[in-house]
Amino acid sequence: MLNLNDLIQGDLEDPATQIQAGDDDHYDSSSEEHNSPSSTHMEITDPNNMFAALPSQDVDMTNQSSSSCPNTNIEQICSDLQNKLKLNPEHLAIALIGSKAPPEARHASLVFTNGAYHQINYQDNSSQKAGFAYGNTFRDFVRASARMLLLKPTLEAYSNNPHQNGEIPKTLFYLTLPDAWKTDHLPTSGLRDDPDVLNRYREVIGELLKYQRSNLRTLLLADILVTKKKPVVGVIPNRGQLLALIYEELPPKSSKLNESEIKHQVRSNFAMRARMCYARLVMVHYYIHRSKKESQWVEIDERLGILRGSSFDFQKKHADLVLQKDAALFSHKKKFCELSHADLTIPTLEDVRNELAATYSPVLNE
Repeated sequence: MLNLNDLIQGDLEDPATQIQAGDDDHYDSSSEEHNSPSSTHMEITDPNNMFAALPSQDVDMTNQSSSSCPNTNIEQICSDLQNKLKLNPEHLAIALIGSKAPPEARHASLVFTNGAYHQINYQDNSSQKAGFAYGNTFRDFVRASARMLLLKPTLEAYSNNPHQNGEIPKTLFYLTLPDAWKTDHLPTSGLRDDPDVLNRYREVIGELLKYQRSNLRTLLLADILVTKKKPVVGVIPNRGQLLALIYEELPPKSSKLNESEIKHQVRSNFAMRARMCYARLVMVHYYIHRSKKESQWVEIDERLGILRGSSFDFQKKHADLVLQKDAALFSHKKKFCELSHADLTIPTLEDVRNELAATYSPVLNE
């Protein structure tokens, strides 16, 4: 099981965890006080290679002593065998065709009947695994794992398209289920090789993660987003209140943080502060300015990818601009209706470059 106390610190080798609060003048210790609502072995045969050499332990279907028997004896033998073996209709039809082949056609018959058997088994086995029942234990584990991973400030991607820019291992999609857990709870073979099984797995995981991301989005848009559960919004929480709300509501019931732990994270976890403030800016921008069909998580993932490949100074300046923008918008105890939509923007990469250039210019001119 994942350990929340380890996750919320992030990866210590990640530069984001080494950036200090510095001149974060807009941090308000009173933000820790918040009134948030409570929440809640069957080997698969490759059909393209079904006529490969037969394994040595296969039973020899030819019966030399019965090769000269009349058809009536063949019928009786087949009937007796069926009474003993109870083949299903599909396999029985194949067996009857193969057993009644004349001697000169026995080899070809053996090859084709064996191939037909394997084809049926492949289809049945594939179908069963593609329809693997992902029960409550599986689903509950994914939900709980996802809710904890969303608190990881160095998570590298949130969206359900982890292969878009190559495989990124430290993503919500990949980290949700540890390999050991998959071994115990998923089909034992074919998961990575069988397209049907893999697609079904991705669908189930994707759907479960979508709802957990939605939970985080709702928290990020606290007192901004109008919902059926909350048709009236109040004053927008400042970032300290927002973080406290997230730390309180997001962990699963089995891993809740107490009040002291929440206060400590709000005060000290700068990486999470910068990450969630950036995420809120993106959420608000998409809420007002972008189509509902566009994914804010994809934009977040793309920005995180760029930051990972950038210098420490670039990452630090990006965090500074995000926190400045957050403070300008959300630290004045205003309601969302009091904000100008034109101000609901996100610091761009060009903004970061310009700020860095301005910082270094005086030094270069001396």
